[in-house]
Amino acid sequence: MDYDGFLKLAKARRTIREIKPDPIPDDYVDKLIEVARWAPSGFNMQPWEFIVVKDPEARKGVKAIVDDFRRHSYFQMEATREPWEGDRWAPENTDEFMMTEAPVYLFVCGDTRARSGLPMIGRFCRQKGDSIWESTLSNATIYMILAASALGLAAVYTSSVKVSTVQCLIKDFLGIPSSLEIHEILQLGYPAGKPGPKLMRKKEEMVHYDKAGEGEFRTDKEAYEQIKKHRLGNIGRHRAKTE
Repeated sequence: MDYDGFLKLAKARRTIREIKPDPIPDDYVDKLIEVARWAPSGFNMQPWEFIVVKDPEARKGVKAIVDDFRRHSYFQMEATREPWEGDRWAPENTDEFMMTEAPVYLFVCGDTRARSGLPMIGRFCRQKGDSIWESTLSNATIYMILAASALGLAAVYTSSVKVSTVQCLIKDFLGIPSSLEIHEILQLGYPAGKPGPKLMRKKEEMVHYDKAGEGEFRTDKEAYEQIKKHRLGNIGRHRAKTE
């Protein structure tokens, strides 16, 4: 693939939160995992473990855990937002937060024991070790996200799994060893909708060279106005089930 082809793929990749329940080929899942295992990892430790959940009852159990957390904690926390942020996600829009009925939940996990193989600064400097760990697992995840897009699949992040309560309950439900950390759950399937235009910052606003002065960056007012614009736009896109 040349650069233009890769850029086209990156631009086309979108989060589509409306997924058909139709099954997807097993070899599609295998292709995603094959790509992910070639992702760069800290000190080449390759700590990845992938769990493919297709059984309907297992998916139902995982969904129940995540949905229960979202149904309560999301809205309680949203009520504490700062006034300038504008509209909040409200309880009447609960469906926006629920996991999809995707036919495959693909878990990206990391074997925490692999951290002992990092250089000593990564082992004993927590900030350094955490940075390497997050980058490593994120690399594998984004490789799969792009591969899914190339195969015509929707792949939805499930960031709630980062919350300790959700992580604990899912690991217990699926029998995942304590040495593994669930980094992400990708909900995979065929998209049921088409994404609208994506709200993007202008490139010239975010690129700076050499010793860029403070005047080249956004002011507080400009930053908060844009943050609010993107936040409100995301609320709308969540309702439309595309981002």
